[in-house]
Amino acid sequence: MKSLIKDKQKIIPARIKDARIIRGLSLAELADKIGVTSQAISQYELGIINPTPIVINAIVKELGFPINFYEKPYFYKNESYSNTVTYFRSNKNISKKVKKALSKKIEILHEILGLVMQYVDIPKLDIPDYSQFIGDRELDKYIIQDIAIDLRKKWGVEKGPINNMVTLFQNKGIVISRMEFENKKIDAFSQIFQRIPYIFLGSDKKCSVRSRFDLAHELGHLILHRNVSKEEIKNREFYNKMEEEADLFAGEFLLPYDEFDNDVVSTSIEQFIMLKNKWKVSIQCMIKRCEQLNILTDNQLRYIKSQMTRKRYWRKEPLDDEIEIEQPYLFKQIFELLIENDILKPKEIINDIGLYKEEIDSLCYLPNDLLKSSFNEMPIRLKIIK
Repeated sequence: MKSLIKDKQKIIPARIKDARIIRGLSLAELADKIGVTSQAISQYELGIINPTPIVINAIVKELGFPINFYEKPYFYKNESYSNTVTYFRSNKNISKKVKKALSKKIEILHEILGLVMQYVDIPKLDIPDYSQFIGDRELDKYIIQDIAIDLRKKWGVEKGPINNMVTLFQNKGIVISRMEFENKKIDAFSQIFQRIPYIFLGSDKKCSVRSRFDLAHELGHLILHRNVSKEEIKNREFYNKMEEEADLFAGEFLLPYDEFDNDVVSTSIEQFIMLKNKWKVSIQCMIKRCEQLNILTDNQLRYIKSQMTRKRYWRKEPLDDEIEIEQPYLFKQIFELLIENDILKPKEIINDIGLYKEEIDSLCYLPNDLLKSSFNEMPIRLKIIK
């Protein structure tokens, strides 16, 4: 029987901290729940003292991670993520506790990917380096637009609407998942680990055009702001500027100026609904794009906005429920490949990852029954490593 984990050992102190952070608990909160002091929890996490079996059982029960999660060695040795920046869409009023929990989930997903990549090749990362155009200079809209246009060309989607953003990103080596965020202010977030970019989308946002813009926005961060520090991002003015830049990139990536400009032939709401169906971009985003690029006059903009208000389209637009939501499927196909080729059984996968099945399903965006059976859909080009 093969195993992704090469060896086992006793409780790893840092795993207690991982589990606590993911569950959004402070030292004092966990201590109160299991009947010890916060100092004791800190010492457990630092490896200064070892928790007793009774305490371990209490931690396992309270935090909802199986015992083998705490015994599992870190897949990446001596890896530090302390300076890794996480980009949160809708960053305002999100607590540090929530941000740390979601960032920690990306670390766990990164470990899962590293484990399965011992057996499966995933698409190589194909994001060009534009640092020579960015540097320390002020990023004006023309530089950002040129980068978006060049990336479209390099990715083979130079002209026309992008049919499926998730498929495009996954085949360029970007790891995408969906999950339901407890904090409804979060639309999406992204991070880069060991040159692998991760984007998490909110599964509770049942709107395809919104998710597509979120993806393009996060891609803007990954390209334009890869060298930004955690200290810089704490500055509200700097953060707001980053958001504006990512929005501008997303607009050009989804609605290239030269083509979109020719498409806007009327200010009727019916015309914009037709354009939404073509480009899979919200009417609000198209109005903003017309404003940014001076495609419409002030009077024309006022007119289209008044139509949006009169028809109550600012909150919910036509086609929001009709354009199909694009779903990530990388991990689904990885696990199918391992199971169907009899490399690993579902129980082995669950055991070696060290999480309960429900947690794996959530992190990897898997159908509920995948780790009980197998499927045949294989749209991503994957192969077994010989």
